Amino acid sequence: MASTDNDNILYEYPLQERMRTYLRLEHGFEQLKASQLCFEEQAEPFFNALFAVTELLERFDIRTELSKDLDLDKQRLQKWEAHPDVDREALRNTIQEIEQCLNQLQDIPKYLRQLKDDALLASIRQRFSQPGMSGLFELPQLQLWLSQSAEDKAKQCEEWRKTLAFVELAITLKLTLLREQSVFVPMQLQNGFLQESSDQLLAMLRIKVPRSANIYPVISGHRQRFTVRFMPLPGESNETSLQDIEFEIARCSP
Repeated sequence: MASTDNDNILYEYPLQERMRTYLRLEHGFEQLKASQLCFEEQAEPFFNALFAVTELLERFDIRTELSKDLDLDKQRLQKWEAHPDVDREALRNTIQEIEQCLNQLQDIPKYLRQLKDDALLASIRQRFSQPGMSGLFELPQLQLWLSQSAEDKAKQCEEWRKTLAFVELAITLKLTLLREQSVFVPMQLQNGFLQESSDQLLAMLRIKVPRSANIYPVISGHRQRFTVRFMPLPGESNETSLQDIEFEIARCSP
């Protein structure tokens, strides 16, 4: 999840395919929540996000890999329980959340089927999957549904979103633990290009770039080797010497 603060822009790049899927799902769930807040002004983004998340879960069966990842995280956390300085209550709450997710992840197909069998969603999904702009004249059933009270629409949207809330929690837990295990290290770009190999398997890179530099990282690689170079926005020139760019990088291991 790319984010910003007053001084830096944070970029993330997955180095494993399942991490790419996790990040896409995280983004989809964030869009789903955000679109609920402006549903009365514009309903289309909510349905676009809902269908995008369900399609991603239908295309990629994340149950086995995500369960393995969370189980490894659970084992790591359990080892910390004996540490004298650890917040045991927070640790146990996290372990309980992981256990809750592990108990539900195998049921993803059942909950996807619930959404797929929803009469209204089934009647509009194909139209939302088509490229280009659409209008309510093509979806009179949706226009009728949207004429309901704001309270009824909000209640139904929340029910649709909560159907997959346990998947959102599992993805959030996994990515949060992954991010928290990594440490940012300051670096200076050499020759406008960074290339690294790692004996340790990597899952994701996190890179902080000063906002004042007005450049972004172009990252490629896989779980044991990656390259980073920086570029200005397309169509803009940047007089900053790329050799002098200082940034921070965190190498996240699964």
